[in-house]
Amino acid sequence: MEQPIKDPYATAVIDALGGTTALAREIDAPISTVHSWRTIGIPASRLAHLQLLATATGRTLPERAS
Repeated sequence: MEQPIKDPYATAVIDALGGTTALAREIDAPISTVHSWRTIGIPASRLAHLQLLATATGRTLPERAS
């Protein structure tokens, strides 16, 4: 049975940056680490890095729901 997604915002961010494998390669992180963020959320320090990456590459990250 497939594990439910527990962090929809993290999933949206990862997808906006090309998906699990593409993002892992781009930030030089293990695929398993990026995949785990879909469930546990993206650590604040990594999220700041991903926001910089998005800006530098002309991509837009989704807004976090209030």
